[in-house]
Amino acid sequence: MPSPASVASTTRSSATGGVTIKRKVDDRVRHIIENAVHKKHRALLLLLGDRGKDQIVNLHQMVSHANHSAKVSVLWCMKKEPDFGSTSSKKQEKRARLEVKGGMSTEATKEAFQTFLSQTSIRFCQYKETHKILGQTFGMAVLQDFEAITPNTLARTIETVKGGGIIVIMFRAMRSLKQLYTIAMDVHARYRTEALRDVVPRFNERFLLSLVDCETALCVDDDLNVLPITTKMQSVENARATSYEAELVLQGHQKHEADLIALKDRLSGSNEVGPLVAICQTIDQGKTVLSLMQTVVEKSLNTTCVVTAGRGRGKSAALGLAAAGALAQGYSNIFCTAPSPENLQTFFEFVIRGLKELGYTERTEFEAMQSTNIEFSKCIVRINLFREHRQTVQYISPHDAPKFAQAELAIIDEAAAIPLPVVKQMLGPYLVFLSSTVSGYEGTGRSLSMKLVADMRKHCGSDGGVAAAAGNSDDRRFLREIALTDAIRYGPNDPVELWLHKLLCLDTTVRPTSVKTCPHPSKCELYYVNRDALFSYHPFAEQLLQTIVSLLVAAHYKNQPNDLQLMSDAPGHHLFLLCPVSVDAKGGLPDVFCVIHACEEGQVTSEAIKSNLSRGVRPAGDLIPYTLSQCYLEEGFAKLAGLRIVRIATNPELQRAGYGSRALMLLYEYYSGSISLRPAPALPSPSLAQGVNDGAGALEDDASSTIILPRKRIPTLLTPLIDRPYEVIDYLGVSFGVTTALFNFWRRAGYEPLYLRHAANELTGEHSCVMVRPIGLDLALLRAEFRRRFIPLLAMPFRHLSTELALSILKDIDVNDPQKLAAATDLSQASAHVVRVGGQVQCTWPDLEKIFSGNDMKRLKLNATMFVDGGQVLDLIPAIAKLYFESRLHRLPDGSEGVVLSHAQAALLLAVGLQCQTVEQVAQQTAFAGVPIQQLRAFLQKAVSRIVEHFSRLEKLKSPGTNGTETTREEGAGETEEDAREIYDKDGKLVGLSVEKKLRRLINVDSTLLRDAKSSLQGMKNEAASTTGLQRAFKRTKKTRRS
Repeated sequence: MPSPASVASTTRSSATGGVTIKRKVDDRVRHIIENAVHKKHRALLLLLGDRGKDQIVNLHQMVSHANHSAKVSVLWCMKKEPDFGSTSSKKQEKRARLEVKGGMSTEATKEAFQTFLSQTSIRFCQYKETHKILGQTFGMAVLQDFEAITPNTLARTIETVKGGGIIVIMFRAMRSLKQLYTIAMDVHARYRTEALRDVVPRFNERFLLSLVDCETALCVDDDLNVLPITTKMQSVENARATSYEAELVLQGHQKHEADLIALKDRLSGSNEVGPLVAICQTIDQGKTVLSLMQTVVEKSLNTTCVVTAGRGRGKSAALGLAAAGALAQGYSNIFCTAPSPENLQTFFEFVIRGLKELGYTERTEFEAMQSTNIEFSKCIVRINLFREHRQTVQYISPHDAPKFAQAELAIIDEAAAIPLPVVKQMLGPYLVFLSSTVSGYEGTGRSLSMKLVADMRKHCGSDGGVAAAAGNSDDRRFLREIALTDAIRYGPNDPVELWLHKLLCLDTTVRPTSVKTCPHPSKCELYYVNRDALFSYHPFAEQLLQTIVSLLVAAHYKNQPNDLQLMSDAPGHHLFLLCPVSVDAKGGLPDVFCVIHACEEGQVTSEAIKSNLSRGVRPAGDLIPYTLSQCYLEEGFAKLAGLRIVRIATNPELQRAGYGSRALMLLYEYYSGSISLRPAPALPSPSLAQGVNDGAGALEDDASSTIILPRKRIPTLLTPLIDRPYEVIDYLGVSFGVTTALFNFWRRAGYEPLYLRHAANELTGEHSCVMVRPIGLDLALLRAEFRRRFIPLLAMPFRHLSTELALSILKDIDVNDPQKLAAATDLSQASAHVVRVGGQVQCTWPDLEKIFSGNDMKRLKLNATMFVDGGQVLDLIPAIAKLYFESRLHRLPDGSEGVVLSHAQAALLLAVGLQCQTVEQVAQQTAFAGVPIQQLRAFLQKAVSRIVEHFSRLEKLKSPGTNGTETTREEGAGETEEDAREIYDKDGKLVGLSVEKKLRRLINVDSTLLRDAKSSLQGMKNEAASTTGLQRAFKRTKKTRRS
């Protein structure tokens, strides 16, 4: 049998004849592959040269021999569909002839490559389709067209390679690897904007420098000659593992594999768990299935099991096996959910495998049903069992959380990608399995583990406390936490995984974000981060970068590695850190309380605006300028210079302590040019004196002798704002998925809403909102236009928007504060009965006569005196609500006080009048939870009565000489006493109302109103006697009786 070295030898033929020259491959290439196979790790090869494609054949042969297998599958990723990957033999032959003619290949290599294509299982995949290979496993991955690789695709493709395989990244021929620093990446085209064109590829430099820490990385040329670009590549040896026990080495198993085999043998006699554990691939997965099945068998319906793991640990498969075991135990209704049915395909696959292992027969005792929705790509959404009685495992959309009330077992997969309030709604009096990815490229569960699980720990029993539940109250739930650390595809401590996680900051969820000090926000300052220093791969800069990404991950439920490249390479992007003024004298890493990631936008030319808007094109950058220009058909806004806050994150331990508001205030002062901070020295850091690269990390011209080392000296990392000139901008802006808490946060910071997307996000159910804070710019006209459009839209796309949020959006002036209302009131033309509040002219009696008829006013007055049921004036409430929320009823035309409703009254008027909801629908909202429907009706009745009273006062003011006959109740009299009886809980939520029976008494003292009501009744009787109007038109004719 030939040796691996002879098999992997490079074969060449001369151009004139068939002379074959064999050359032995460098032992370091063979050693690094054999070591990877022995430890079940993966190797990373950087292949430089235009003829690298031919060496893929030799590398595949080496991997196949090392794994003692001739069927090592290959994943080949590229930018576009290659000619050699075509199924057409004619195209392959044409491509090969051209390469031989151009000197790029020989007849021997051409034949070897064609044989490789025909006899090897190769999955060709374009980078834009890499999401389709998730969950698949390959023995080798080839990544060509480096300029098209993004951090997302890099993580997706490398994750599919199993232990003992290799990842080959192909580069074009370059004189020096230093050219990689300036290579133009395809993604850079999306980073460029109209005003910012220069892209600095910092990510490529950090990528190359990070190879220093990868033990199984090797750089070779297209002749497989090793290019020792790092010190570790110079000394690669055949490091056979000697730390394992001799018996395990002889059996071909490692320690973790032996433990799994022992666990399977121990449980082989159990019919409930044994067949399920036999499917498991790691000891962690086996213990997880065992723990979940213990809870299932005990039927502890008051237990929540939380399974957390990194990407590729097999948690979805473990949940599927546990669900199969629950069906065997008699559970009838098992509901599962995830952001999309596509996320549950692994779960359903292992439910089916588990059922088969437990002795169920497909199509006879169970059946799997696929979705008919085209968007779900025929994903399995339901499994029905009918051996003894009807049982089901069914997918439920996260938006249908109330349907979980009928479940016996609820399974929530990828819970970190589901909004936290929705996850809380899914928890109920049944067994709950909850899983989340806490590290990896698919988004992280840091917010889940820190918020939801932390809340469970407070209100639930400890892990393992399920058995101790007896004797406690039934409504108490118990928490069991399970963590998976061993990867499914490769062995523990895989060097490629460690390198990739450090490069893409994927393990930030397990990093502590604790702080050493906690000063008052006023004692903190904002610092500017130099991105050249941050991405220089200096040890201190790496520590700060990991901290920054950790805070960003903790504040957002969805993150991806592409965000890191955006933050490093995109022009016009800036990073700001809120840190204490004084730091440790030793010069360690300062405490970071808040991070702001912002980018410059705007300054778009008129020609570009007109061209893009006419073609319906919206560039990747300039989000706010194009959004507002398209919304308001005003191209002038896009010409302004702005700064959009991409993300802001506060340390999880210090949220709601004022640090985020402090950072936004300092940012506004900095860009407004009025910052008055005392001079502060730059934060000290070890070996971070300001200067240029001293050449320690420079690359020489010859690629074969290049040694890569991180820089020893980098520019100043953190700079006080007072020492840095600021960019001249016209506004600060932000775009986010709107919630009540977030909206109120940005409103308190001085930002005003100018855009709210009609369609909600399919994943979160939130509407995108754009808020702007001007700097020397008057946006009153845009604010008024947004408000004018938003009010009628509340009955259409925003009908299901939270009433509390809608009220916050409309409440641009705090009319409940007398001082703020007085400041917003303009009485300069009060003598002419023209009063303005917030620029809005107040309503007069002639205005009301244009909106309401005489009969409408009579109905409203009768409803105010309780003579007419509220349903009789339901058609008038939208017009009343429109007048009030247009701020036209806060003052009388003579300047005296108008009507100002309490928060609860305004909310009911908005929900019923503008959102066209019933009182019963309002009662189902979270803000009104616990409030009886009758009290909500009283809120609405009180609001309408007060506005009708305001109408009566307007009627009296139409004739200056008219006076009321009896005493008229002063506006707002008795309101303080009644409003004070609105009951709130400790979180400020309305939970009840104590309504005194003063409503009818206070209104009945007005004899003028009673007289009007009496005359109205008499008028209605007269109108009924004379069949006029609509009654005459629809009068039924009398029929004569037949004789």
